[in-house]
Amino acid sequence: MRNFFICVIFFLAYSANSVFAQDQCEIALSQAEGKYKQGRLYEIPEMLQECINDGFTKEEKIRAYRLLTLTYLFLDYYSEADKTYLELLRLSPEYTTNEELDPMEIINFHEKFTTKPIFYLMGKIGFNFSFADVLLDYSISQSFNGSHNYSIVPGFQGGFGAEMVLYQNLHISGEFFIKKSSLHLSDTHWDYYSTDMDISHTEFELPIMLKYNFFRGKINPFISAGISPSFLTKSATQNIEGAYKVTNEDGTIENFPVQPRPKIVTTSMKNRFNYAALFGGGINYKIGLNYLVIEARYAMGMLNVTDIKDRMLDDTAEARELKFPTGQIDDDFKINNLSFFIGFVKPLYKPRKIK
Repeated sequence: MRNFFICVIFFLAYSANSVFAQDQCEIALSQAEGKYKQGRLYEIPEMLQECINDGFTKEEKIRAYRLLTLTYLFLDYYSEADKTYLELLRLSPEYTTNEELDPMEIINFHEKFTTKPIFYLMGKIGFNFSFADVLLDYSISQSFNGSHNYSIVPGFQGGFGAEMVLYQNLHISGEFFIKKSSLHLSDTHWDYYSTDMDISHTEFELPIMLKYNFFRGKINPFISAGISPSFLTKSATQNIEGAYKVTNEDGTIENFPVQPRPKIVTTSMKNRFNYAALFGGGINYKIGLNYLVIEARYAMGMLNVTDIKDRMLDDTAEARELKFPTGQIDDDFKINNLSFFIGFVKPLYKPRKIK
């Protein structure tokens, strides 16, 4: 209990000392502003230095650096004015002067600096919808009459990246994504056997895009275009269902379900490398110094997903089981993809002198 009371006393003493120091720094700042009005400029830097090192709040530091900048400008200490104004801009990257209240000296001085970011960091998550672009229909029944039917199954992706200013509002970005996309396939064979299955792809993507930003203030739209190389890490055919259709002597039709394996890994039967052409757009919604990004992209697959060399081979258990009893031989097809993202963008502000 004694130790507890000692800790409480020390805590209260430390808090009281911090409050006292802060009060003293507030007084010192007010006195320094008074001396500026009196023209006693040489006294100001020494009055503020200790509290700048430890004592001022962020808002008080901004006031102090502004006051020091004005002081050094009037004393013709321009290198010192540069240093203090850069410190002000590091604390407040979007600091602006007030033409009605600020002296012209600091208004003109402000025009010599910029804090515009050169680099941006970002993280994004989202969902996608895939569309099969069939090049050639293959079937175990040797039917090439479009017996397949691909439908949409939602997928998801997430990743991070960076963006760099190329020229004014034109940026280039590079990203790394993990994406899972899916398709549902319904197919028929010899008009009496039908199969349904989901085809999923998990891959790494490296989108590289040019992006043009329309800076408008709070809401900043943008458009983008580029390419996205990808590397397939896993492909699988799953949720497989099949049924035979039998016509009885009386003309009635019965379906006899077949229970194939629920999941077959088909990575070895796919091309591991692919790439897509990307087109997109969205908005960056400004929140403080950062952005909330909402984006949509359309990716046009450029290469055949299926490895045509291994399509007909039966040298693996997966290939054999995909054909019997599933009754599936992969079509030649590309995958187009519509993606939606939400994410966070952090500009890396860089205060610097430009004139």
